[in-house]
Amino acid sequence: MDRFQNQIEAAQRSSEDRIEAARRSGASSLDLSGLSLGALPESLGNLTALTELLLVGNRLTALPEWLGNLTALTRLGLGGNQLTALPEALGNLTALTWLGLSGNQLQALPESLCSLTALTWLDLANNKLSALPQWVGALTALTCLDLTENRLTVLPESLGNLTALTRLFLTENQLTVLPESLGNLAALTRLDLAGNQLAALPEWLCNPTGGEPMNTPLQAWIDDTRTTVDGPADLDAILDRVPPSGVSLISEDGARSLHITLHADRSALVWESEDEIMLSWGPVPLGAPPGQTVADAEYAFSDPWFTAAGAEPFDLTEEQARQAGHEFLRTGVRPSNVQWVDKP
Repeated sequence: MDRFQNQIEAAQRSSEDRIEAARRSGASSLDLSGLSLGALPESLGNLTALTELLLVGNRLTALPEWLGNLTALTRLGLGGNQLTALPEALGNLTALTWLGLSGNQLQALPESLCSLTALTWLDLANNKLSALPQWVGALTALTCLDLTENRLTVLPESLGNLTALTRLFLTENQLTVLPESLGNLAALTRLDLAGNQLAALPEWLCNPTGGEPMNTPLQAWIDDTRTTVDGPADLDAILDRVPPSGVSLISEDGARSLHITLHADRSALVWESEDEIMLSWGPVPLGAPPGQTVADAEYAFSDPWFTAAGAEPFDLTEEQARQAGHEFLRTGVRPSNVQWVDKP
């Protein structure tokens, strides 16, 4: 018991030392993660110039109202604590663009959070939320919303207002149906639904944009030269003069790219996004599961789906590589005309 108490006291001293050092230096960032803090030192409330505060992996069960005085914060990390509720004052932090709350025990969200309209990233994974409030639809700047491993049985129709969302994670909940309004989220590039109780998928999931996708602008990089691609004609003009080093097509938000090399029947593709780096392998064999990927490329080499018709790694035709480029331009997502495996 004495040893445990000594650890707590040492952590408290360490946090006070870091706070004092930040005060003296005028630091804009402070990391108090992993210090086993059961409460926040009051001296932290004086650091009103902070723009980033990380409190990840402590033992916090509650947050003080004075935390809402740190109004310059743009990033706040509170994941991996034991929070069961959030203070209303958190809604004062209207400059926040990044809020991490994963790995807590939250059962509800205070209405004041609807004021955080600058948020682009909100992580609520691994909590105990059984419902989301309608006001979540007011957070229209969100591009990523992670609700993995909660207890959600239903989603509010207002989620359809979050038209800037590119990633929505709903894995491991208790959803039986999805709101039709999610079909409005035409910017989505990733929607995770595994581990729910969905009996059927809505029609919009097959065609989320409600029609033929519009061409999305891309930046094409050939060596150190950048060119904007606004349509199929622009893309063809670039692909007609691709050097041996290839060309990189990069999405407008910079989060996804497709690198193309054209070498007749030995052409190749590399897909990169924020979460994955994938290599192409031949055309999609007849009857192969759509969008199949595997974790280990060596395993993939013996997978019958990938060895059909004598396909070899990177054994693509120039036509298939060009088609993949046009699909990326049209949809903004990983092309489906070829098979993909994880980079070894």
